[in-house]
Amino acid sequence: MICFLVPVKSKKLSSDWDKFSELVNRSLKSINGQKDKDFQIVVACHELPTNKFEHPQVHYIQVDFDIPKLTNEDWEKDRQLKEGDKARKIQSAYSYAIDNFNVDYFMVVDSDDCIDNGISKYVNSRIKENIPGWYVDKGYFYTEGSKFAFMIRSNFNVRCGTCIIIKKELFQQVIQQEPYLYYFHETIELNNNLSLIPYPKPAALYSMANGENHYMSQSKMMKLVNQTKFLTISHIKSLYSKITRYRPRYIGNRFKKSFNFYNIS
Repeated sequence: MICFLVPVKSKKLSSDWDKFSELVNRSLKSINGQKDKDFQIVVACHELPTNKFEHPQVHYIQVDFDIPKLTNEDWEKDRQLKEGDKARKIQSAYSYAIDNFNVDYFMVVDSDDCIDNGISKYVNSRIKENIPGWYVDKGYFYTEGSKFAFMIRSNFNVRCGTCIIIKKELFQQVIQQEPYLYYFHETIELNNNLSLIPYPKPAALYSMANGENHYMSQSKMMKLVNQTKFLTISHIKSLYSKITRYRPRYIGNRFKKSFNFYNIS
């Protein structure tokens, strides 16, 4: 069985808790839309989402450790504090799942992302093969309100935290302790010459610049855009690389069904 772990940031760190709760609920509905129903979902949070999504396979645990006190001045320090909070919630959800379910594989899903509905079926069908796990090499970027998602054809796992499926015995290897507590979703190589292998299809939808994503904020996206205003030869090459790397896909009914996706009003 696969278990999905969903860390949710605190209401005190949200710019719009009701909107963020909608994103969380959409993510949980997306995960819950798996075709193979042999899975569990554990959500770790300080406060429960508004009008939280209820289902027998969705389990909410409320953590009691301190909420990060951000500087609101030092972006890197605040990022590390948020990453530490996220990692502790992942660990809490993991411990709950270990104590309550017979889990073979874990997958962390960021609380504003969506996933393909075939993941549990694929993973559960290969449990006897004793594969260490998979990493999502291909996935989609999505800006809230857009009619298109953009598929990144490689290295999706270094950009989005919704990207690792790993055996329970190996899970602790993706939690980094130094120089700060961090869910190391970039992990591919494991101990004892083991490694994760690429998942065979685009498996995650990364919601960007939705006002709640602590890394890819609207201001950070604008900064990246502004860097390409002056088209030197290197910029032209970079732009060509991006065009060939990202493939737009219209968000039609088939796409929505695959990710159990809907627009946030």
